[in-house]
Amino acid sequence: RIPCLAPAMRTFALVLLFVAPAAALRCTPIAAPAVVRAVAPIMAMPSIDDAKNLSEEELVKEIDNAKKELFMMRKNVKTRQQVKPHLFTHTKHRVAQLQSLLGQRQSA
Repeated sequence: RIPCLAPAMRTFALVLLFVAPAAALRCTPIAAPAVVRAVAPIMAMPSIDDAKNLSEEELVKEIDNAKKELFMMRKNVKTRQQVKPHLFTHTKHRVAQLQSLLGQRQSA
């Protein structure tokens, strides 16, 4: 009895067993295909380069928009809607960048 073959192939394998040498009929289990795991891409933090050429009014608007976005994400968490958690970090980072840039301009 050859356990690694399908029932229809067993008869054929038994016939070959008597005809061919035993070394040629070595039955090795078929290996399962290797599981390929996707590597999570590293999400880039927002760059401050695009904000450097904004005016102070535009910076204030961008800060307000980012804070509203944070509020909406928090609301989505509370209402059990789908949220991408990495966006919290990115948005907070963006607010900090814009606030520091605004502070530098106001102190200068």
